[in-house]
This record gives sequence, structure tokens and C-alpha cells, in this order.
Amino acid sequence: MWQLRKSWVLGAAILAQCNPVLAQIDLSGEWQGRMHEDLQYRGAGPDYGEYEGFPINEAARLKAESWNASVYTLPERQCIPFAADHGLTFGSMRLSKEVDPASQKIIAWKEVHEWQTQQRTIWMDGRPHPPRYAPHTWQGFSTGQWEGNVLKVTTTHLKMALVDRNGLPRSDLGTLTEHYVRHDNVLSIVQVVNDPVYLTEPFIRGRNYELNPALRMEGYSCRPAVEIAGRPKGEVPHYLPGTNPFLNMATQLRGVPPLATRGGAQTSSPLFINTLRTDPNANVLRVVQPYQRSGRSPRRGGLDQPISNPYLAPKSGYDSDAVEVFRVRENLYLLQQDGEINVTLQIGESGAVVVDTGYARASAALLAKIRSITSKPIRYVVNTAFTADRTGGNTRIAEAGSSIGGSIGAGTVIVGDVGSRAMIIAHEEVLNLMSATRGSAAAVPSSAWPAETYNAEWDEIPNSEAIQIYSAPKAYSKGDSFVFFRGSDVISAGNLYSTLSYPVIDIANGGSISGIIDGLNRIIDLAVPLDKQEGGTLIIPGRGRITDEADIVEYRDMLTIIRDRLREMHRKGMTLDEALAARPTADYDPRYSTSDWPAEKFIEAAYRSLASERSQSSARR
Repeated sequence: MWQLRKSWVLGAAILAQCNPVLAQIDLSGEWQGRMHEDLQYRGAGPDYGEYEGFPINEAARLKAESWNASVYTLPERQCIPFAADHGLTFGSMRLSKEVDPASQKIIAWKEVHEWQTQQRTIWMDGRPHPPRYAPHTWQGFSTGQWEGNVLKVTTTHLKMALVDRNGLPRSDLGTLTEHYVRHDNVLSIVQVVNDPVYLTEPFIRGRNYELNPALRMEGYSCRPAVEIAGRPKGEVPHYLPGTNPFLNMATQLRGVPPLATRGGAQTSSPLFINTLRTDPNANVLRVVQPYQRSGRSPRRGGLDQPISNPYLAPKSGYDSDAVEVFRVRENLYLLQQDGEINVTLQIGESGAVVVDTGYARASAALLAKIRSITSKPIRYVVNTAFTADRTGGNTRIAEAGSSIGGSIGAGTVIVGDVGSRAMIIAHEEVLNLMSATRGSAAAVPSSAWPAETYNAEWDEIPNSEAIQIYSAPKAYSKGDSFVFFRGSDVISAGNLYSTLSYPVIDIANGGSISGIIDGLNRIIDLAVPLDKQEGGTLIIPGRGRITDEADIVEYRDMLTIIRDRLREMHRKGMTLDEALAARPTADYDPRYSTSDWPAEKFIEAAYRSLASERSQSSARR
């Protein structure tokens, strides 16, 4: 008995040591997708307006109702692959492991999907996920760990994408958790999608694969092309709310009750069948109908009331030393203040170029960060707008540098003696706005004013690469610019673009929603993705994370859709209050409406700018 107990204890100890190793099942192989009762759904795909089983909210529903498949005729919308949370819908995949040659431990799993040859890495070496301001990708950033014989995969940094092929959205704030389980020659993957913007609860779906050693996958190439000649520049196909004629297709083709097609968490429950049997409106299709006069009286007495501008004064409650650094390219850096305000630093043979200088209170910390990166002199400071978050550190940063001297290009104006400090460059309207008097004094001290201005479409400075400053008139204000570092292939967008909020429109100083859209379209024209609408030209927004063309296209599309809705309201003669009551931004508010710049203020500013455009157009006629 004692020998038996000793053997049992020894065996248990051995198993305890081996369990972690034995639990790590080998997932390598060629895996062929298995489709059973969902073959039709995963093959041909769902219809317009068919959202049953998805725990979506009203914002997701409106966005999906507005989605038009013709958007894929735009070159910038072509060649986009399925994201990680949708890539398993159909097709086969290959799983292989990357092994450390010394320890023989698995560093990562490599996943390749047959459809569009999407490639994904699941890191197993314990590395952290990137910071919040790092770029997002279609496949995101994935890390894995074993829980028994189940591989749990966590994915963050996903691009905004469709969670299904009929326009249902998943925001770029969404995350993906997966569980890989192998049973002999069958691999099951359970996905859990969380999205604080468009889902009311986690969305769960599963996919099965069968091992097929004979499977051979082929490559996938895609090149965007103009499919519709003569289309107006910047046009974005979409349906105005209440005008999509295809939302009842699932009912007409397969008899799905309209109440079920509207989706929502309740439609994923088996008990929902009782609701369909008892609800008198189960066969009534209800869609958004926003363009109705509300009868409400105006709250502001017209469109000429001032709107507070969150960019003109710094926020309170932030650490003045909170400046983080992220290397974007070899000689180009993002310096982020307060977790959102972006400064771009480029280092070349002549010295350093700084695009925007953040708030004044953090200028010492900003300068210290710059000096920790390079000891070269700061030669140029470029301001993309006149606001405090773009120009607040001008004096300190400029005085810490030294200019080369002389005028940079024809058509520029030099103000004052600047040889002992860095040259501050901006559009001439920035100088006009910064030097304008408020009472008896200028709004900004003269030491912070641009010393060299330009008034053409663009200006250029050299520093080991061509640096082009493009004018974006009537965008945030009448003096906006964005900066293109051609060799680094990076664009610093300034106030034209934010991944954190709707764009601020300074009506009093010449801003307009159409000007912002025009500026974004110009950036899209310059940007070139590396592959599958990802990478390539990187775009640093005025606030938020690093992006690429696909991200800014999403932002441009949003603003174009909202502008088209507001124009339709203008056409129908709706008042500002009626436009606000219609909630034309409801599908984007959970993502972009903030306490500093809520949807109501954005709608008002955009509506006023469109009213001004109509007045000017009528006057010209």
C-alpha cells in the first residue's frame, strides 16, 4: 500500500509538472473551413437590413441602414480585407508556429487566411499591447496564453470595420477575445466581440475547421481602380435615413418577421420567438424617419449665437509633464501631450522641424522631450492653425532654436528679426488671427507669432526630405494647413482630423464643414497605402492616435454623410432646432461626441456653415 501511495504521489508530481506542456496542443496545419446549417449565410451573406442575432444599439442600426454597397466602387474603399473578428467567416486557413531556436518555446502563432491572404500574428512571448496612440490594423495586435488545452487570444488595436457584410459596424474601440480548441482533426474557434460604441453586450460566434493536409492556398492580389468615371470628387455613396429601399429583403425573400430583422440582444434568445408570436407589430418594418418637422420653437433665436471653442483654451486637470514619445519613422516622432494633443518632430541634416507646439503650460516638458531625442538645433516651427493647442509653446520652442536665415520661398513674408531663434511658419491668416487685437492688446504675444507666412496653395522647406505645407482654407478656420513629410511618407493633419471627437468648426473665424471635408480629401489624394488599404502613408491627427488612409477615409465618409443629411434638412427648410431634434449624427455620437465638443455643438456649427454657404451661393446667382 505504501509503495502504491508513493507511486501515486510521484505520478501526480510528474503530471503536475507536465500539465502546462501537455496542455499546449499543437495547432499547426492546413485547416479547411466547415460550413453546415449556416452555409447560405456564410456564402451569399446576409441581406440589407438583416440584423437578427446581433446585440446592436440604435447607433449601429442607423449606420447600417445608411450603408450602401456602392461605397466599394470608390478606389479608397477597394481591396479592404475582413478584419480579425470577421475573417473566419469563410475560407480556409494555415496555422504555423514560430519557435525560439535556443529555448524551443513557441514565440508566436502565424495565421494566414485563404480569403485575401490575411496574415495575422498571435504573440506568445508575453509582450505588452501597444500604447493607445499606436496605429490600428485590420488584424489588430494579438497575444495568446494557454488556459488548460484552450488557447485564449486577446486582440486590440483593430480598425473600424464591418462585423457583417451588410453594413453592421464594429468601431475601432472594439476588442476581440477568442478561444482555440482542437479536438483531434477538428479546430473550433469561439469569438467574443466587445464594442462600447455599437454593441449592447458581447457578440459571440463560432467557427469550425477540419485538418486537411492536402489543402493548398493561393495568393490574393488587389489593385484599386476607378470604376465609375466622372463621379464628383469626394462623393460617398450612402442612403439618407429612411430612404434605403432594401431593408425588407429578408422578409420578402425568406419570410423573416421585420421585428426580428431589426436586431438587438433580445433577438439572440430562443425565447424571442414568443415575442414574434404575440407582438402586434412583429410584421411592421420600422426604420429611421428623421426629416420631420418637430414643431419646437427655436432655443437660440437664430443661427448667429456664439459657440464655445474648446481649442482656444487648455483643459484643466492634466499633468504639465505628460508628454509621451512614439517613433513613427526613422527620423520622425509623435510627441503627445495630455494623452491626445499631437506634436510632430522631424530630424534632418539641417536640424529639427517641429509641427505645432501644444499648450504653453507643457512647453518646458515638450522641449525636454525634444532634447532627449536630438541635440540638433530646432530650425523651423510650423503651425497648422492659430489655436492654443497648436501655438501655445511657440515662444519657448522657437527661442530654444536658431534659424538658418533668409526667406524660404517666393510669396512669403518675414516678420521681425528671427536669426537667433527658430523660424515660425504658418499661413498668413494664422498671423492675422494671432495678432488681432482683443481690446487694447493682441490676442497672443508677438514672440509667438509666425515670423514667416505663406499665402499660396502650399509652401515647402527642405530638411533631408521635402516638407510641404498645404493650405486647407475654410476648414477649422480660414488659416489651416497640414504638413506632408514626403520622404518619411507621413502627414501631420492638425485640426483637420481627430480620432477622438468630431472636428471643431470655428464659424467666427471662417471655418466650415465643407472646408474640413475638402482638406481631408486632399490628404486622401496624397496618401498611398502599402497593401490592402493599410500602412503606407501614415497620418498624425491633431488629436488622437496614428492612422493611415483607411482611417481617414472612414472619418471623411462620416463627415460627408452628415453634411449630406444636413443639406437635405436645409433643402426641406428645417430650422436649427428641428435639425438638432432629428439627431443626424446619432450613428456616430457614441464614438465622437465628447463633453468638450458634444454632437449638439458640432451639428450647430456645421448647420450654420452650410447656411452661410447657401447664402453666398444665392448671392452669386
